[in-house]
Amino acid sequence: MKVSADELKILPQQRLSIPFNETVASVNAIKPVVGELTITYSASGMRLTGLIKTLLKLQCDTCLRPYFQQVSIDLDEKFVAAEFSLEDPEIPQRELHNDDFVEPLPADGVLDITDVVYQAVTLATPTYPSCGAECPGPPANEKAGGEPAAAGKKGDKAGASNDKPIDPRWKNLKTLFPNEESQQNS
Repeated sequence: MKVSADELKILPQQRLSIPFNETVASVNAIKPVVGELTITYSASGMRLTGLIKTLLKLQCDTCLRPYFQQVSIDLDEKFVAAEFSLEDPEIPQRELHNDDFVEPLPADGVLDITDVVYQAVTLATPTYPSCGAECPGPPANEKAGGEPAAAGKKGDKAGASNDKPIDPRWKNLKTLFPNEESQQNS
């Protein structure tokens, strides 16, 4: 969905309210992103505000199980024309305020709302997903006999087991530590 600054200029209040209901590609959303957005035009550029929601399917980083997480995002993005940018070297350094965080308005004056929503959903997606407080923890890595891999037989050093033959692809590594093998066998 795209909106042109020229379209907004001719509206009575230079404001457009639109329902947003699109499937956004490349995010883990299993439902379309829905919401109510308002685009306002001013002399300096455009402002996009509203609330969007979707349902994400994520994989827990701890237990590796899939889970669902609802995401609700408040959008308040400002897009300014190049002549109103703060990147002017003659402006002295100062503390930034909330109104200073703006995006450049494309040169053609057409704003891609779907891209803005995509970026917002991507940023709201957790970096390290967790299924919650009731997460069962990491999956158990067990041997075929049901014995946990970390525990070895009595007398083995650090749980090492010599029951299995060494994979021939790894045999050359034994030459790196010849003394270690003789110590384990004694």
